[in-house]
Amino acid sequence: MNILDTIRNSQSTAQRKAHSALRLDYYQDEQIEALWETLQQDFANPSKLQPCFINIVKKIVNQTATVYVEEATRTVEGSEQDKTLFAEIAEQCQLDNTLKTASKLTKLLKTTLLRVVWRNNRLDLDLLPPHLLDVWVGDSPRDLEAVLVEHPPQDGRVENTTYSRWTPNEWQRLDYRGRVLESGPNPYKVLPFIPLWDGLPGSDFWLAGGDDLIALQEAVNGKLTDLLHILRFQGFGVGWIKGGEGGGTIQADPGSFVELPENGELGFAAPDAPIADVLKSIDQLIKWAAVSNGLPASSLSTEPTDESGISKIVSNSELSEMRRDDIALFRQYEKQLFNLIRIVWNTHNSKKLSDAATITTDFADPKPDTSDTDKANAWKSLMELGVIGPVDIVMERNPDITTREEALEYLMAVKIENDKLMEGTI
Repeated sequence: MNILDTIRNSQSTAQRKAHSALRLDYYQDEQIEALWETLQQDFANPSKLQPCFINIVKKIVNQTATVYVEEATRTVEGSEQDKTLFAEIAEQCQLDNTLKTASKLTKLLKTTLLRVVWRNNRLDLDLLPPHLLDVWVGDSPRDLEAVLVEHPPQDGRVENTTYSRWTPNEWQRLDYRGRVLESGPNPYKVLPFIPLWDGLPGSDFWLAGGDDLIALQEAVNGKLTDLLHILRFQGFGVGWIKGGEGGGTIQADPGSFVELPENGELGFAAPDAPIADVLKSIDQLIKWAAVSNGLPASSLSTEPTDESGISKIVSNSELSEMRRDDIALFRQYEKQLFNLIRIVWNTHNSKKLSDAATITTDFADPKPDTSDTDKANAWKSLMELGVIGPVDIVMERNPDITTREEALEYLMAVKIENDKLMEGTI
């Protein structure tokens, strides 16, 4: 039995991969298929139902993955060539967007792998979900010894699936049956992967958690489908006739007259459909989903509010605490990623990042939105205390001004313009 047969025969591995794929489908608005499967299990005639969902998984994940709610500032300590070269690499591999997406998918999937790859004569980053991965570890989850990556075929035929297997010493490309198609030494001498966890890993490489959000999403989907069914079949009144011969119907339009037998009556019965109860249940489920994931219930409210997303982070202590924990994790991930980028880049290029170069990442400190009047009063108070000066205010108001010298030049230009206005020369 080869390595792929062993993996496919593992029930726990199959369940892990299926659940990972399901979570990603839910996040990406692909929930109808799973909902249909549930309806077919629960109803004798599901074809009469209209499946319906709202994506609370994406809403909650995006609100709780706050590490990169604003772009981080990276400072490379090294030569000018190191700084220029890394800036080019970061732009080439879309580092900011990739890490922002990585923080969201890691919050959703709890464990992901970030791969640094040299592809088409350029450095790139691949974000790999658990259902495409198998790993081998040593004494701890951090001791990664080998990684197997599944490459689904573009034509959708399972037999055309290929795999790549990496160890610190070699790499292999395998076909669907586990036969080696290509192999060679690992040019980097290390695994080109960085594990990203949504917390500190325990004894298992694959971090647990997040099942409550999926369960609540499925409950909301079921209730929404119930609501549409009630509205369609119980939301309309039913006409009735008393004293007729029975077994027939009368087509009566507004303004028409109907001849009835003696003592006959016409009426209209409105069923007492539990619409309000179903709506209340849906609202409660959504609020539970928010609260159980560290968000205020109002964050998923349909009521309009002036509070911004950043303001919610600042005002919610639990979410702020979660963000501090996540930043501590991603600060380490950024250092690991810089070192791995250097190894891969230097392997394929003559212009190299120096071994002495290091990186420091400054994660933005979210501030609540305030009015111009409040900002002006705050600046005035800080200036009176001698804490800040006009240069600091200019740099805060205009992020494109990155140095104090530029801010000072701007202030001097404004002063010259104001003096000319006072003199009436412009």
